[in-house]
Amino acid sequence: MFKKSTLAIITLILLVAIAGCGKTNQSNSSSSANTPTDNSSSATAQSVDNDNYQMLPYISGSVADLKLDASADGSTQQVKAGQVMSISLESNPSTGYSWFATSSDQAVIMQMGEPELQQTASSTPIVGAPEMATLFFQAVKAGTATITLDYKRGWEQDVKPEKTITITVEVK
Repeated sequence: MFKKSTLAIITLILLVAIAGCGKTNQSNSSSSANTPTDNSSSATAQSVDNDNYQMLPYISGSVADLKLDASADGSTQQVKAGQVMSISLESNPSTGYSWFATSSDQAVIMQMGEPELQQTASSTPIVGAPEMATLFFQAVKAGTATITLDYKRGWEQDVKPEKTITITVEVK
């Protein structure tokens, strides 16, 4: 068996290793190349180190200034710069299908993080049941952009999406 001193050394090494896991390389933190220039909103991505690691805050439906669903297809929505827009769409990831969003101009409106999935109202989770996928977008600056949402399997190439929703966004 191990002696108490050997166990103490192993424990100390593990504690030092665990404590160092959350640290980032601060040697280049004063470099202007890694410093975001626009701190107007906490919901934008911020660069942490030289690896361009993106840190996004937790996003939930309660922060959305404008909440949309599939009925917004083909519409034009007006938002102010800095506002957050959410689009909730029915999805069934167990079939391999997911919503993929593209913005015609990310300088005007950009997607925030990954879609948030919630099971539809049920007392117990059901495998294979439809879910609601909520995608979040932030209005960055004044202009007009189109958000295209395709419901497809990500690995299938040159296959028409099962559904497509298009929303024009005017940022004031």
